Amino acid sequence: MHRSKVELKIPSDIEQLARRISEQENCSLESVLVDGLAMLFSQSANVEKLLDRLVCFSEEQLWNLVHLRLTVAQDRRIRDLMERGSEDTLSHAEESELESLLRLVDRQTVLRSHALVQLQERVHDTVQYLNVELAAV
Repeated sequence: MHRSKVELKIPSDIEQLARRISEQENCSLESVLVDGLAMLFSQSANVEKLLDRLVCFSEEQLWNLVHLRLTVAQDRRIRDLMERGSEDTLSHAEESELESLLRLVDRQTVLRSHALVQLQERVHDTVQYLNVELAAV
């Protein structure tokens, strides 16, 4: 895998959380951050590989996955493209963009579902969580 070097300034609370996770999981800070970024942004990340790693995630990481959603801009864009697509007015590039966004949604849904399973196996009341979340909608 090709790697680039990027200098990134992150909020101290995220750094502290990532450091705590790296210590708990006995892995490098870089791997915690790279894994998190891969889950958020990578179109090519192997979902099966990510799913296999969930068993090693801390409960905090799993809950963060459960709460993972599209950005406001992504959500707005997918809604716009879907609405326009229902009118058959998308260009080829827009169709590709919509497909990419839908794959991201599918990927997030699969990861979220598996994170909930992991949490349930760790004796968390995920059914109660889901009922509260559904009631809020």
